[in-house]
Amino acid sequence: MMKEEKNNFINFIKKSKYSIAFIVFFTLLAFGQRLLTTGFGIDNELYLLSIDKSEQWQWWFNLNRWGLVFLNKIFQMDLLSIYISNYLTVITMVFYAIGFNYLIYMCMKDEWKSTFLKYQFVFPILFLTNPIFAEQYNFLLQNFGVALGIFMIPLSLLLQEIAQKMENKTHKILTYTLAIGLAIWSFGIYQSILLLYVATVAIVYLLKVLNNNDNNWKFLLRQIGIFAISAFGFIMISKQLSQETSYLQMAWLKDSFGICILNIFYCVKSMIKSETIFYNIGYIVSIVIMLTTLFYYLRKRNFKIGLLIGILGVLCAPLYIMIVTGVDQFKRTQFNYSFTVGFVILFGIILLSKKNLLLTTLKTTLIVFAIGLAYIQSYTCANLFQTAEITYQTDFTFANHIVSEIQKQNWFEEEKEYVLIFLGKHSVQEKFAYVEGEIIGKSFFEFDYEYLYGVNSRANAFLQLLGYYFNEPSQEQFDMAKKYVLENNIPAWPKENAICLVNENTIIVRLSQEI
Repeated sequence: MMKEEKNNFINFIKKSKYSIAFIVFFTLLAFGQRLLTTGFGIDNELYLLSIDKSEQWQWWFNLNRWGLVFLNKIFQMDLLSIYISNYLTVITMVFYAIGFNYLIYMCMKDEWKSTFLKYQFVFPILFLTNPIFAEQYNFLLQNFGVALGIFMIPLSLLLQEIAQKMENKTHKILTYTLAIGLAIWSFGIYQSILLLYVATVAIVYLLKVLNNNDNNWKFLLRQIGIFAISAFGFIMISKQLSQETSYLQMAWLKDSFGICILNIFYCVKSMIKSETIFYNIGYIVSIVIMLTTLFYYLRKRNFKIGLLIGILGVLCAPLYIMIVTGVDQFKRTQFNYSFTVGFVILFGIILLSKKNLLLTTLKTTLIVFAIGLAYIQSYTCANLFQTAEITYQTDFTFANHIVSEIQKQNWFEEEKEYVLIFLGKHSVQEKFAYVEGEIIGKSFFEFDYEYLYGVNSRANAFLQLLGYYFNEPSQEQFDMAKKYVLENNIPAWPKENAICLVNENTIIVRLSQEI
């Protein structure tokens, strides 16, 4: 009874004040800029224009994100408030950091808990501040929903822990049902959360194997069963609500086995080499820590096969999405990468917490490394958001300039309706001074350049949100404009004749030489 009181959530929070302060500091360092801007992003310009939001809802249903639709309805996100969306996202990040830490705390050895309480901040600050989340949370229509979906994972697994200890059968069933319901809902918010759930189970299983010095097959089988029920529930609801559209590339369905294996190999290689702003040396350090742990327990001769399963489950977590799809995905979907790095480095610090000069030195080095890495990641996140702000402001200026030049033309009539066709693309020139991500840094006059109508859907929507009303072209009009520009040698912006009028009501703006 005393042990349960000692480990309850209130006591945990009381002992975690300094760690929570550390977590809040780094969360604001990386994401605080989001609270200071009302600039909108590429995912919500059409949404802001639409009186009827059902099209956006249906698009999410088709992406199997029905949980996101319900969540946005509950929190009255129909009329998007950019500040509210960003504020709730940042707050929820802190909440789920605490939730994951409490889950880890409850599952680890008692002898490790005092050390964990001192250094628990290491896991969240490495997990939260990775630029993967800057890209993810830059999508304002879903950032709060995704954050809350992630929060549902530790809640679900903590409820399962509580249910397992219940003696009343009815209460046990109800608690398990609630836990499974939360898991299903979280999967329906964003598919990557499903794989983060599996990664969390791998961490919990590893800790339980070490805590009980047992393979814990019963726990593992129970978790496989719960996951199977949750995944099945998610699939069944999705089939009822969606038309099976997906962003995910499924290479296993169209490419050979060899090509898919090669794709996964290149993903691993990219992580090991710390390529792009999203990967860093933290994953290599994590591999070293886990292999050292494995060899240590092998030498102690009390090795359990469950330990190997847990270590592999944790180390392979960043590759889950590649293994499932057979190809690298958008970095913004790869939550498991920084999740693994954060946990394993914290795990290494705990293992090194012994009264030994060499181990103490290694532990201190690892703590300093973790804080340094969190700072670098936070700085990159802040730079990404600064890039997003600069891109928005530059697009704002460029849009006003374009419209001003159109209005100066001697053929322009204020009362007349025009179709406005952009050809080519215009990149934000100032962005070289900042960090460009996968989506962050892309101009409204650049994004989607290679598709259907080029930049016209987003660029025209952006203009409308600034109060300039032009009609968007059809595919036929877009193709006609391309032909006209080539046949008449229309120069590219900012040349004087880059803007021209055809068919009395169709304005063409050639943004670049390539169209």
